[in-house]
Parts: sequence; C-alpha cells; structure tokens
Amino acid sequence: MKEIRIGKSYISRDLLLFFVASALLGVTAAVESTSFTNRLVEDLGFTTLQRTTLEIPRELPGLIVVFVTGALAFLGDIRTSAIGSIIGGVGLYVFGIVPSGYWPVVLSMTVYSMGIHINLPLQGAISMTFAGEGNLGRRLGQIQSVTTVALILSAAVLYVLYSFVNIPFTAAFTIGAVAMALAGVVFFFMSPGPPRKTVRRFVFRKKYSLFYVLSFFNGARKQITITFVTWLLVTIYEQPVPTVVILFFITNVIGVFFRHWMGNLIDRRGERFVLAFEAALLTISCIGFAFAKVLFSAPFALIVVSACYVIDNLFSVGSQMARTTYVRRLSDDNSEVTGTLSLGVSFDHVVSMFIPFFAGLLWEWNDGMGYIYVFLGGALISMVCFFLANKVKVPAPAGAI
Repeated sequence: MKEIRIGKSYISRDLLLFFVASALLGVTAAVESTSFTNRLVEDLGFTTLQRTTLEIPRELPGLIVVFVTGALAFLGDIRTSAIGSIIGGVGLYVFGIVPSGYWPVVLSMTVYSMGIHINLPLQGAISMTFAGEGNLGRRLGQIQSVTTVALILSAAVLYVLYSFVNIPFTAAFTIGAVAMALAGVVFFFMSPGPPRKTVRRFVFRKKYSLFYVLSFFNGARKQITITFVTWLLVTIYEQPVPTVVILFFITNVIGVFFRHWMGNLIDRRGERFVLAFEAALLTISCIGFAFAKVLFSAPFALIVVSACYVIDNLFSVGSQMARTTYVRRLSDDNSEVTGTLSLGVSFDHVVSMFIPFFAGLLWEWNDGMGYIYVFLGGALISMVCFFLANKVKVPAPAGAI
C-alpha cells in the first residue's frame, strides 16, 4: 500500500484519500442538517403533515439499499461509495433549485437519499479496513473526527453566509451537492482493493439477531428525533436558520473530542456499556423535548431544548459506531460485515418510513400540543433500546476494564 509522508509521519495514500472524501461528505451533511427544515418551511411552505409524509419516499432507499448494494457488490465497497456519492450529489442539487411543489421535492430527496443510504453501511466497513482488531473503535473515532472538523468549518461558513451575506438556500444546497459529488470522484482515486472471492449481497444469520432488533428500534427512535427536533425548533420555538447552524456548530465542536473519546470507550468498555449509556441519555433528552416549554419560561426552555439537541446528536453517532463494531466483533468472516450492516440499515428503515406519518398526525392533535406525545413516544422507544442494549454480549475487547 502506497504511503505519503506528512511531516515526520507516514500515512497510507488510500487512508488520506478516505479522510478527504469523509471531509467532503461532512460539508454535505452540514448543509443538509442545518438548512433542510428551514427551506421546507420558509421557501416551500410545507405543513407538518407534508413534512412527515415526505419521510416515506425519503426513507424508502434505506429499506431497499440492501438490494442496491448487493447489485453493485461486484464493484467493491469503495467504488460503490463513489457511485452513491455522485447520485446523492445530483439529488441534493435538484432539491436546492426546485422552486415549489411537493412531488418535485419528493423526487429530488429520494435520489439524494439513495446516495446517502448506499454510503451509510459502507463507510463503517471501509473505515475498519484501515484498523487492526484492537483499535476498531479508535479508527472509527479518528475518521469521524475528520468528518466533524469538516462539519464545524462548514457550519461556521454557513453562519457567516446566512447572517451577513444573506445567501439563498439554493446556493447553500449547491455547495453541499458539489462537495458530495467531489467525494465520489475522490473515492474513484482510491485503490479498489482485491476482488472478493464471494459476494455477500446481504447476511441474515441467527448470531446477528440482536443487531437486527437494535437496528429496528434505533430506526424508530432516530426517525422521531431526525424528523421532529429541528421541526420543533423552527415551528414551535420559531427559530431561524442561523440558530440551527449555531447549534449544529456547537454539537460538532464538542464532537471533535467526543467521537474520539467514544471510539476509545467502545474499545475499553465494550458495545453493551456504550449502547445502554446512549439509550439512557436519549430517554432523558426526549423528555426534555416534550416538557421544556411546559415547565420553563420561553428563553430557558429554548436552552433546555438546545442542550437536548446537542446530547441527541452526539450520542446517536456513538450508537452507530457501537453497532458497527458489534457486528465486526461477532463476525468470523470480514466479508459478512458489509452485508450485515446493509441489512441492518434496511431493518432500521422498515419502521422509520412510517413512524413520521403517524407521529405527524399526533403532532397536530390537542391544539398543537401533540408534539409532547411524539417525544414521549421517543422516550419509550429509547427505554426499549436500553433493555436490548443490556443483552449485548461479545468477546471482551482488548483493554476492557
């Protein structure tokens, strides 16, 4: 494997390119995470029900991604990620320039979502090819820290552009789209790796049963917070896009250190501890989302919800890392990892496609106070995840305490 000298250290060429691609995908994630909801509300005039029904076609690629990645498996993980990134970039660009209309938004977001979901199971699998058995979590933490630095810089630039230059959403989404497409180009410059002797399109085995169940319930809880936390900030607390950008910035500044710490924590304490800890904190954050406005004055309620936003985003990433390393530790054959993760993404999306629609109906109930019950539902699901996390058993990681 070719190495490149940086100062007094050497790094493999492919790992350096993977860092670059991860950083570019971080730019895309910053644009989409901070601007998506505000564009729907401020530019396109979406209602709560329109927003929630959008999740069905938007999450459909997550359900069928196992078949898509299976069909592209002959290309290998890296080339498949390249194609996924380019597809996603096209979809995000179209979303940014769509002037109005529900169905054009649906089509563009479905294409973007397909690109994202193709990449989702592959990023962890590719990351672990650069790691030894004793530092799986550490390597994932390093790579995600690179992504986080890109998120921070992107958020800072977006804040300046929105607050002082007053750029339109179209320009912001064009930036995100170009970054994603460029990530695809970078993937093409990486070595594709040796061809696989066998292609595992997906893996369904009894020993991964708990992983599939965890993926299912995580999909339900995650979709509640992904769909409704920013919607809560924009519609209930009436916050503009710069506020969302600031929260995103704060989250990712902490995340630079947090993700590295979380990776080391997985290696030291194991997946069961991390998954249970995450589920307990997310239960608390969902309760905060539900009752902050009822219990506190408006300014303090916004602070509470903002703190819960940070906690939710940080620990959701930790959960994803822990589930990825859990599969790797269970696996006797590394060729199973990508197929298992892909199937996990599909299980995740079986429920996440439909949860937002029913939660959206609940949101509109009781004179606009139904959002309380939506987040209480998220707290209940997090409690189920806590129970499941305590059933996780894998061989003790190196250095466990």
